[in-house]
Amino acid sequence: MDLNSKAAFVSVFFSGVALMSAATPGIGVAISQGNIFIDSSATAGNATIFNGSTLETQSAGSQVRLNGGAQLRLASDSLGTVFSDHVDLKKGSASIKGYSANANGLSVRADGKASASISMRDKGVVEIAALTGNVHVFDAAGFNVANLAPGRALDLRPQAGGTGAASSLTGCAVKSGNGTLLTDEASNVTVQLRGGNAKVGRYLQITGSMVPNATAAGGATQVINVTNAKDLGACTAGGVPVTGAGGGASASIGTVALVAIVVVGAGLVSLGGYAAAGGFTPGLSP
Repeated sequence: MDLNSKAAFVSVFFSGVALMSAATPGIGVAISQGNIFIDSSATAGNATIFNGSTLETQSAGSQVRLNGGAQLRLASDSLGTVFSDHVDLKKGSASIKGYSANANGLSVRADGKASASISMRDKGVVEIAALTGNVHVFDAAGFNVANLAPGRALDLRPQAGGTGAASSLTGCAVKSGNGTLLTDEASNVTVQLRGGNAKVGRYLQITGSMVPNATAAGGATQVINVTNAKDLGACTAGGVPVTGAGGGASASIGTVALVAIVVVGAGLVSLGGYAAAGGFTPGLSP
């Protein structure tokens, strides 16, 4: 190849690179005080992030500012694949604001101005904390398995039993149209109760199983066929236990992807295939 041909080849090559870069605009910028690996290549300082970029931090964390205002922060020793609307967290911890995160089959959504922290622990445990605003957690099938108000947290861990595990929830039974609803005091998830002599106006600990493919009444996310309802006392007209109990109540909701949850100050909740113990570590605020 003569000199002119080589020059023409180089010109065409770099023109092609420029065209590819223009065709795949970045979705945000990663900022780090140390090295961050983007798609296995070490980068120091600032770097453009593309849809599907894999980020890995070592001794220093990294802040990602996404186009549109959403924020993501990967803590040190963390790994995640970043997309325009969510991060797939594979290792370590992340905090999100106006963004979503997937971890161990769960989807954590912090919409608008809400923010949350998500941490991967040993044995498949996922710790979730609502830092600001309301944070919602869904399983792989799209069922709402927890709703966290600011300052609340839960740990979720794999639980034996799968979708056949019994559900257990605690809360006040209230009338809504033709249905009876109960909002679990630990997960803050509302279910519709069927059968089991669940009396309206009573503070109940119920056990039962999810009714597959059932359409829940307005305000509820699933239907529970009650097999046992333990009466723990009366409730006020506003659905608050007269006894003031609730700090040690337990709950579990069987969903397609089973998850069990425990919130700080509360007992066991199971929603589908996880069990949980509470803990709140808000050290990853965006």
